[in-house]
Amino acid sequence: MDTKKIDPDIIAKAKELYMDYVPVIQIATTLNTSRNSIQNYVNKEWKAERELNRSELFQELSKAKKAHFMKLTQSAIVVLSRALDDLAKRETPPTVKEARDVSCVMEALDKITRLDESSPTEIHAQERVVTVVELKNKMLLDPFTSFDDVKESGSDFSN
Repeated sequence: MDTKKIDPDIIAKAKELYMDYVPVIQIATTLNTSRNSIQNYVNKEWKAERELNRSELFQELSKAKKAHFMKLTQSAIVVLSRALDDLAKRETPPTVKEARDVSCVMEALDKITRLDESSPTEIHAQERVVTVVELKNKMLLDPFTSFDDVKESGSDFSN
């Protein structure tokens, strides 16, 4: 087994290529060195550093994306505000479609506000099974249910 030392300049170039996501086999071929040697450096030293750089890059992209989204949102709010002001100042009343569109805009703004506050944007009802006892009690409380109707349906409300 050959254990010759690899030139530090070659190691530095190999690391640079690896950090640029060049495959190990291609690095070894390009630098005319052993693939196993490069893989050894990857496993022992470079892999963790590349993952750290990758997560930092994703964080930066995420921040940039959020900033861009905020800018777009602010621009949209300005446009919508101007449109709503024009609609409110207009002499003729809004059409049904315009009123519906305003309602949709308000709903979207409400959802954005709720997202900023970490509140739920939609309410989903939870499904649950109603027991026979609960159903009987609800029917007894219903003022429109007559006991004759209940007897005809064959239900027995005696406990």
